[in-house]
Amino acid sequence: MADAGVTAEWFRAVDARTLRHPCGFKDTARRANSLSFRLLIREAERRRSPGMLVLEDDAVFHLEFRERVAALSLPDDWQIFYFGCQHLETPRPVSPGLVRVTRALDTHAVAFRASAYREVRKIMRGHRRGRGAAEQFNDVLLSKLHKKLPTYAAFPNLIWQALGSSDLTGHTYSNYDTEGRQIHGTEVVRHLYR
Repeated sequence: MADAGVTAEWFRAVDARTLRHPCGFKDTARRANSLSFRLLIREAERRRSPGMLVLEDDAVFHLEFRERVAALSLPDDWQIFYFGCQHLETPRPVSPGLVRVTRALDTHAVAFRASAYREVRKIMRGHRRGRGAAEQFNDVLLSKLHKKLPTYAAFPNLIWQALGSSDLTGHTYSNYDTEGRQIHGTEVVRHLYR
């Protein structure tokens, strides 16, 4: 992070072992992940922070991060901004290096404007019961807001997740190659690389 020119404050994630019940999530690990986001947002609200950025500990920065992020200009209406994500639906180009998200996954490097805090905290509660409740993930829940709240992303990705073992799934994987390009669903972004 220091090489990328980013200063941050470390917050420890909620430990899933301290939770007794998944409360509608598939397991306590997924609930702990969601609770961690909700607590971070609550802390940003308490501090009256105009915005916040969540970086997970396995984030990899593009070698030209500083230059590329300095060249970005977010639209005035932004509510959610991804420094990197996995697009599930074709994003719309906005300006060089910036796209409007239609639907995307991954929360390894995502920023929220204060005006989005309440909606994000609410959606991260998930569903207590009912269809789909057991398969809830932070990023899937957040993707439900992409059409409601103006959401943008850097493109190509400026931050992505390294190949590693996932605490949530128990598998070793990455959704990105070594250059930060998404591995799955490449057809929705292929034309943007031209």
